[in-house]
Amino acid sequence: MELRVVDPKTLLDNPENPRTSAPNVEADRRLAHNIKVVDLLQPPLVRELPDGQLMIIAGHRRRRACVLAKMREMHVIVTSADEKLDGLAAGSENMIREAMTQSEQWRFVDKARREKSHTDAQLARALMVTPAYLKRLSLLAGLHEPILHAIDMGRGPDFNDLKVIAAAPVEEQRAAWAEIFGDMVEDDADPAEYRLNAEDPEDIVPWRELARFLKQARYMAMDARFDEDTAKACGVVWAEDLFGEGGKDNRFTEDGTAYAAAQEQWLADGLPEGGVRMEVGEYGQAAAPDGYRRVLSWMAAEETDVMGYFLNPNTLKIDEMPLRQQEAGEQGAAAPPRSIAPASVAAPKERGAISGTGLTMLGLIRTQALHAALDAVVEDVDPWDLVAALLLALGGQNVSVQTTEREHYSQMSRRETALVTLFPEGVLIRDPALLRQEAVAVLKNVANCTISRHSGSGVTARLMGLLFDADAQMPNMAFDDFLKCFSKPGIMEAGKALKLLPRNTGKEMRHAIMAYVGAEGRWVPEQAGFGPAVEDWKAKLAAMARRSEALASLTADDEEDGDEESGEFDHLFPVEEELYGPGPEGSDEAESIPVETADVGETPDPEGHGDETAELRDAVLEQAVEALAPDDADPEARAAVKAHLDSHLEVVRIAA
Repeated sequence: MELRVVDPKTLLDNPENPRTSAPNVEADRRLAHNIKVVDLLQPPLVRELPDGQLMIIAGHRRRRACVLAKMREMHVIVTSADEKLDGLAAGSENMIREAMTQSEQWRFVDKARREKSHTDAQLARALMVTPAYLKRLSLLAGLHEPILHAIDMGRGPDFNDLKVIAAAPVEEQRAAWAEIFGDMVEDDADPAEYRLNAEDPEDIVPWRELARFLKQARYMAMDARFDEDTAKACGVVWAEDLFGEGGKDNRFTEDGTAYAAAQEQWLADGLPEGGVRMEVGEYGQAAAPDGYRRVLSWMAAEETDVMGYFLNPNTLKIDEMPLRQQEAGEQGAAAPPRSIAPASVAAPKERGAISGTGLTMLGLIRTQALHAALDAVVEDVDPWDLVAALLLALGGQNVSVQTTEREHYSQMSRRETALVTLFPEGVLIRDPALLRQEAVAVLKNVANCTISRHSGSGVTARLMGLLFDADAQMPNMAFDDFLKCFSKPGIMEAGKALKLLPRNTGKEMRHAIMAYVGAEGRWVPEQAGFGPAVEDWKAKLAAMARRSEALASLTADDEEDGDEESGEFDHLFPVEEELYGPGPEGSDEAESIPVETADVGETPDPEGHGDETAELRDAVLEQAVEALAPDDADPEARAAVKAHLDSHLEVVRIAA
C-alpha cells in the first residue's frame, strides 16, 4: 500500500460501488463541516488504473465531503492487493460499521471535556450534533449502570422521564431499581444490579413509575388530608420551608412514597360519611366506580348526590368529584366501588411460570415431538386418523386458502411435491404406503407448535399431538437452559409437583430437579405437554359458538328491521300501481291496466312533468341494473336485481 496526496476532484467513481442509493446531501455537508474541524480521519482506499488514474474502492462519501469542504488536497491509500477483492472490501467496509451506543457517546464526550478541556461548542461542531443533544447525553452521567444497559438495548425512557431519573442520586436509583426487580432475581443475587434480558421482549421497565418515585417534588402539609399520627405511622417527616409565605403551613416532604401511603390511609379510614372512593385509570384520570356516574357541571344538584374522592397520582393530592348513584337497571349499576392502587412504584406485570424465551423453546421442542410421533405411525396409521389430522392441519391458523393464482417459485413446496408424487400422470397412485408417507410429510410441513401468530398452527397442532401420542416423544425437560426460563414461583411449584423439599433460591431448586430426574431420567412438566390442549380447544369452541350466536342475533335483528321498514309503506302500494303499474312480480291482468288517464278527482299534469319524472326514473334504474348485472348476466339474476332496485326507488320517492 502507498499513501498519496491527490486532488479529490481527480478521483474516479467505482462503477461497482455497492451503495447505489442517492447520496444524502445533508449528511455529506455535516461530514464536510466535521472534516474542516478535525481533518480527514480515514483516507479513502483507491486503486491505480493502467492509465495512471485513481479509482475509489471505498470512500466515495469522504471524497464528496472533501470537495464540499473545498479541499485542494486529500490523502488516499493506493492498494496493491488482488483486484478480485475490491468488491468484497467495498461491501464489507460499509456493512461492518456499528454506531456507538448512547452511553459510549456520553463517556467520550465526558472524557473530552475533562481531559482535553474541549468546550461544548467545539464538541458540537466536531460531532455535528446540537447543544441540546450534548445536554441530553450529559444526563447519562448520573444514571445507574443497569439503566444505561436498558438505554443501550433500546428500551430506555423518554426524555422527560430521563431528566427526572438522572436528577436523582444514584443511591436512590439503586433502591428504586431493587424495589421494582426484587422478585425477578434469585435470592443470592442483588436486585439493584438486575439487567434486562435482551432475548425477552416483555422484560421492560415501568419508566414513568420509576421517574415519579424519584421525582424530587415537594408535597405540602397544607394539601395533606391525614393527621400527625398517620404521618408518623407512614414515615412522613416534615421539613420547614423558611422562605414560605407567612401565616401558612409551609411544612413539606420530598418523600412521595410515604406521603402517598398516608393519603391512601386517609382514603381507607378517614372518608367523610357518604363519601365514595374512586378508581384512577392508567393515565391518571378519575373514573366513576361501578354503580355511580359523574355529576357534570350542567346537571342540577340532587340531595342524593355524594362526593367521590381519589388520589391524584400526579400531585398526590386528594381530589373530589360529585357522584350520583345509578338506579337499578341503569348500565353499570349495582357493583360496589373499588379502590385505587397505592401511588408507589408499580412492579412490572406478574410473569408467567415460563418466560417468553421458554415458550419459544417449548414450541420448538413440541414441534420436534409432534414430527417424531408422525414418523412413528407412518407405516400403519389409520386412514381415518390421517384424514382427521389433515383436517386439523388445514384448520391451523398458519394455513390460508387464497383464491388468486399463486406465484411460481423456483422450488416446489412440500405440498406440491406430494401432489406430483401421487398424481404424476393425473391419476392417483393407489399405493397405501406411498399415500401414508406423503400425507405425513405434508402434515409435518404444515403443522407445528411454534409460538407465532403468523406461522404457528396453534391448538390444532397440539390436538394432533394428542391424537398421535406425541407426549411419548417429548424429551427430558430437566435441563438448565429450560429450567432457567421458569420464574421463581414457577420453579418452586415444579419442584413441589415432584414432592421435593422447598429450597431457598430458584437456582437451588433447578439443581434439585435435575439431580432428582438424573441424566437418564425423563421429566416433562404438565404445562409443557400436549394435555392442556383439550381445555384450550374447548375454550376456543365456546368462543366460536358465542361469536356465531352473536352474528346470528345481529342477522335476525337486521332482518326484523328490514321487515318493519318495508311494511311501513305497504298502504301506499296501490297508489304506486296506479301511477307506474305493478312491479315485475305483478299478474298479467294487472299489467294490462291502462295508466294514461288520471283517476277521477285527480288533476292531470298539463305539462307532462309526471311523464318526464317517470322517464328519468326508468333511465336511472336501467343504468343501475346495467352496472350490477350486465346484459350477459343470468336473466333471472338480472330480473331480481331490477326488482330489488325498483322497490327501493319507490320507497325512497314515497318517503320523500
